[in-house]
Formats: sequence, structure tokens, C-alpha cells
Amino acid sequence: MSGVSIRSVNKAFGATRVLRGVTLDIGDSEFMTLLGPSGCGKSTLLRIVAGLEAQDSGSIAIGGRPVDALRPRERDVAMVFQSYALYPHMTAAENIALPLVMRRSRVWQRLPVLRRALPSARRIRRDIAGEVGRVAAALDIGYLLERKPSQLSGGQRQRVALARAMVRQPRAFLMDEPLSNLDAKLRVQARAEIAELHRRLGTTFIYVTHDQAEAMTMSDRVAVMLDGEVLQCAPPATIYDDPADLRVAEFVGSPKINVITGAVGSTGQVEIAGTTLPLTVRRAPATALAVAFRAEHADVTPCTAEQQGALVGTVRHRENLGSDLFVYVEPQPASARLAVRLAASRTDDIRVGMRVAIRPDAARVLLFDRDGGRVRAA
Repeated sequence: MSGVSIRSVNKAFGATRVLRGVTLDIGDSEFMTLLGPSGCGKSTLLRIVAGLEAQDSGSIAIGGRPVDALRPRERDVAMVFQSYALYPHMTAAENIALPLVMRRSRVWQRLPVLRRALPSARRIRRDIAGEVGRVAAALDIGYLLERKPSQLSGGQRQRVALARAMVRQPRAFLMDEPLSNLDAKLRVQARAEIAELHRRLGTTFIYVTHDQAEAMTMSDRVAVMLDGEVLQCAPPATIYDDPADLRVAEFVGSPKINVITGAVGSTGQVEIAGTTLPLTVRRAPATALAVAFRAEHADVTPCTAEQQGALVGTVRHRENLGSDLFVYVEPQPASARLAVRLAASRTDDIRVGMRVAIRPDAARVLLFDRDGGRVRAA
């Protein structure tokens, strides 16, 4: 068993509270991603799990065993840092092999003369070299094994650091933004490799990132963090389609979710910008609401005389991405611009300066109260 249990963890640096009673249960063999903006506490939480930081209160258990009193090397976890943390005097192969050398060789077997002379030491080295080669091939760095860190690019160094963690086969992998120094092409490739590694090893992964694409494509569940708290922990599809908090809805998704100020009408229906949506909520009339919908959950058409249930505005900008057309509309009365994703074939239908009507899909509209909590339609 390699599940991780985090219970009521608090952490402060001086007067700054970084973690506020964080509780998470990460299942055995689960891929859990901690997603949030810089400064939300996700890296600090990962370091506490690894034993590199001590929490002020709360507890950590790995595989059902409390590890709060254990040193980092006794927790049997492997961590990939955002920085490279490679030994500059060693080759890439030696850096990758180091955890296995330390684990499988006795001190006297590591001595330069004896490790070449003793059959047992040579056999250990051959086995380790084979495992290093397999991990290096998976990350496409086999041709870099004889180079030292000073001869590698930033992305290559990060992949060597990732390989060093992979080769250990620990009880849990802890990854702190390991792909941040890779270019776009290698990042996509590395995402697939990490996901495949997780499926192959069946080991618990805890992955920290601010990149939504990494969180949504690799994870079994995503824990969205902000200001030291976990706002929601759920599968990626739930985080995107059914956010429990407005801050979650605004952080996840590109372009950012559309949010309009609305209110509850006299009959319980939702009213926005002079338009009544076919949604009813059990709230008192005049209660303020935040009405949100994603770009793909609305349609845009040129204005006609009949605009029931539509938001009227003017097209201010268009982005043709080949497969999709993004239209940005300034609603009337003026507020934040609304983004709508259309099929690229509609490029000639919608033009900048055109007066248009936006019709959100009522079934996909999300409602939130003034504190950001989710409001369910009746």
C-alpha cells in the first residue's frame, strides 16, 4: 500500500500562513495533482509530505504508517524538484544511477578500485546500468548519458532529474512542476510519458503544477488550491464541468469562464443584463448571483428583432485558431467581455463591430452566490 493521508496540516512562515488545515486522502496508485497559482501552498505541502519541511500541526501517513517523525530518506518517496538538483561532477548516467548505487551497494563496493575488481560489485553495476538505460530511453535521453550537467540544456537537465526519480521505483513519486523548463513539444511528450509510467508502475503520484493542461490530462483527481486551502478535490471532468466554487471555475479553463452579475427575479428565475434565463433557484427575490458559462456553452448570432433569453452586445475581437473561432463580445450594458467559441466555418458570419446576441445553454450555466459558493438550479 502506498496511499498518502494528509490530515489538518497547517504551516506558517513567520506571520504568513501558507497552509490552512489541509486534509487530503490520496489513494494507493492514484495520480493526484495539486493545482493552483504561485504562492497557494502546493509546493510547501509537497515538501511536508517528503519530510523536507515540518508542519506546524497535523499529520502525514504513507501506506497507513505515520511518517511525521521519519527523516526524508526513511519515507521511501522520490521527489523531482523544480530546480535540477544534479551533481555537477557526475555524468547524467551517474546522476540517474545514484539512488540505486546507494541502495544496493555497500560502502566498500563503491570504492573505485574494489568496484572494478569485485565480481559482485561489477554485477550490481551492470544491473543498475541496464535500469538506467531503460529509463533514459523512455525519456529520450539515452544519447545524453555520458554528458555532465554543464553540457545539458535546462530541459535536458530536468529530464535527467525525472529519470533519477523514476529509476528508484519508490512507494510514492512527488513531482514539483517537473516540466516547467521544457519547451512546448517536449512538455506534451513528457506528459504522455509520465502518465504511461504511472500506469505501468501502479505507484502513487503527487504532482504539483500551475498548468491546467498537465493537471487535466494526467490526473485521476485534481485538488485545486488557493490561499493555503483546498477548494475542491475531484476528477478533472468534475472540476471543469461542475466546480463547487467560483474561484475554481475561474481558475480552470481557457479562455476564462464568462461571469456576469445577475439576480433572482420575483418568480425565482435568474435575470442578467435585462434578460431572463430559463433557470429557477430557491432564493429570495433580488438575491445577487454570479452567472457563469464557458465559451463553448453559448452561441452567437446576428441581432434580430426577437432576442428573448439572449445577451446583446457588440463584437470587439475575433481569434481564428484554425479549428475554432473565438469571438469576444462587449455586452450591453457594458461589463467584462464575454468569450464564445464557435466552429471555424462561421468566420464569415460574425464580424468585428457587428451587433450580436449571445444565448447561453441554460443546461450548462453555473450559478454562484456572493461568497462564491455553488447555487443549484431547482
